Amino acid sequence: MKIAVFLVTLLSLSLVYCLAQGQNKKAEVPSKVKERKLYSSGKLGYSAADLLDEAVTLRQTDPQQALDKVEEALAISITRSDVVGEAKSYLLLGDINMQIEEWKLALDNYTTAYDKLKDKYSRSIEFQRAIKGIGDANLKLGNFQQALDVFKQGLDPKASARLRAERQLDISEAYYQLQDYRQAMQVLEEIKYTDKDRDPGIELRLDNQKAKVFAQLNDIGRARESYESSQRIINAAPSSVSPKDLETVEAAKEEISTTLQQQKRYDEQIDLLSNSIAFNTLMNNPGNVTEDKVELGKALAAIGESGAAIRELEEAASIADTIDDPRKQATAFLSLAELYDQHGNSSRALRSYKKYSNAVRKSEEISATKLMEKSELLTRQRNIEEVAKYVSLAKQDEQIAQAMVSRQRLVIYGLMLIIGMTAITSYFIYKNAQASKKANQLLALKSLRSQMNPHFIFNALNSMNHFVSLNDERTANKFLSEFSRLMRLVLENSQEDFIPLFKEEEIISLYLKLEHYRFRDKFDYSISIDEEINKEVIHVPPMLIQPYIENAVWHGLRYRDTKGFVSVEIHQHGQEVIVTVTDNGIGRKRSAELKTENQKKHNSTGLKNIRERLNIINRIYRADYKVFIEDLPEGQGTRVKLHLPVNKKTNAYA
Repeated sequence: MKIAVFLVTLLSLSLVYCLAQGQNKKAEVPSKVKERKLYSSGKLGYSAADLLDEAVTLRQTDPQQALDKVEEALAISITRSDVVGEAKSYLLLGDINMQIEEWKLALDNYTTAYDKLKDKYSRSIEFQRAIKGIGDANLKLGNFQQALDVFKQGLDPKASARLRAERQLDISEAYYQLQDYRQAMQVLEEIKYTDKDRDPGIELRLDNQKAKVFAQLNDIGRARESYESSQRIINAAPSSVSPKDLETVEAAKEEISTTLQQQKRYDEQIDLLSNSIAFNTLMNNPGNVTEDKVELGKALAAIGESGAAIRELEEAASIADTIDDPRKQATAFLSLAELYDQHGNSSRALRSYKKYSNAVRKSEEISATKLMEKSELLTRQRNIEEVAKYVSLAKQDEQIAQAMVSRQRLVIYGLMLIIGMTAITSYFIYKNAQASKKANQLLALKSLRSQMNPHFIFNALNSMNHFVSLNDERTANKFLSEFSRLMRLVLENSQEDFIPLFKEEEIISLYLKLEHYRFRDKFDYSISIDEEINKEVIHVPPMLIQPYIENAVWHGLRYRDTKGFVSVEIHQHGQEVIVTVTDNGIGRKRSAELKTENQKKHNSTGLKNIRERLNIINRIYRADYKVFIEDLPEGQGTRVKLHLPVNKKTNAYA
């Protein structure tokens, strides 16, 4: 209603204005179009090329500002009918998409640039950039054959030796991802160029690509030679090293290290990692040093050098504490805690687990912030396409306005322009509202999931503290070992919205085992899953079943005078997987009578979080997850049934 009133008022004002200007022979040019004319003519000192150069500079530090520059450059290019300028704008949009890991949107923008250039500018540098972008985006999306095809298309025999070498390296990477390692090596051996064409960047990338392929071909000696050759290239001119150069070196090192670890050639792996630590220290890259020291500690532990392993992991944790990367901190602290645990140092293990828990929480907070920033960037990019359409329309309107000589035609076209702008503005508002709503729902889902993990870790740590206080060192150590396995699973799955059923089964099995350590005199348990269920295909939200098992143990079974039982049964019924958690505890009514006010509030909040989480999943994925809680007769326990859809959108990708 408000929009309709606004539209009528705006049209009336436009009519009055047009009648007042009726004597003018020449129509007024819309202000937006005037601005585009000034930019395109250089009167404001800007051009599309200038704006794109500024956007490239801002891309890493301020993506939002960079997008503003791209939008302006795209508008100017459309106004001037500059196809190459339009293509450059879409190429930069693709680069920004790759930066924020939006591979599909990057592929769309690179393809748009390719389509604009393929007819008249197929020999241009921008066309090669489009091919490179399309190929790289397909590699990220796992479309390896499509990437190989487009890279082969870009292999121009008339291009420079450097450009041909770049495409051959891309083709080799595509074969590598297709696991055709011999073909990948054959392409590398075909790269030829003279001394005058030599480029350190190409040589560096070539050496690291060879190292990766040799490692997969189990030729560790030649892999090490190629890897060390790339290090010498960097050491010769460290100031010219780019982050991408260091990434190729790290990728080669990881391939060799993984192969050596799989073959249990730990001495060679230790030598490789020591070399990498020295190199990354020289390059002032503490993050990579942390990762190398973690792997070095594991390798030393594997050959029985426990003292040296602990020292390396302690150094890794110390370095991780100095950098702003919670994920590396979590990895370092968890590895150190596990090693302490293996050697019976429970107090140090507990401190490391606490630091690990804090790092996980910080990591989830950073992920939530990045998700919001990413949502804003995606909304901004969608608007750019609409602005491009608007500028094209404005350009046409300018030509029409200049031809107007009568008041009647001025009124008609002026009103049409206003109606069009109003419709576009309404469309923008609607799209922004929808995008914001979905982003908020995703953030809420992540927030609810992050609230569950710290509560679960707290209860487990409390159980460990119980054993330590009883001086039950053997049980505490055994508990710590199982807890570290469970924490690794939680860390691996904490960022996922859905995980395979077999992983959820592993989580609840470990959780029940841990609770049974503490309350072994209170309950026994069983877990049964129908053999007909494909546990690798069915996907469920992580940590969905565990809270109901926790309620059964903590609020039902532990108050029994005699030993109780809890069972978890999973079977498929039609298009649903039904999970049944049954306990013969004291029942919800009796449990509520025994709880303190704080316990009642906590339990209510936990169940409320689960309900909100399922509601958000149902809305976002258009699914039908349901939970039913049943009190068994005469306070003989509780039964919880979770109905999980199989053929809904949530499991379509499984």
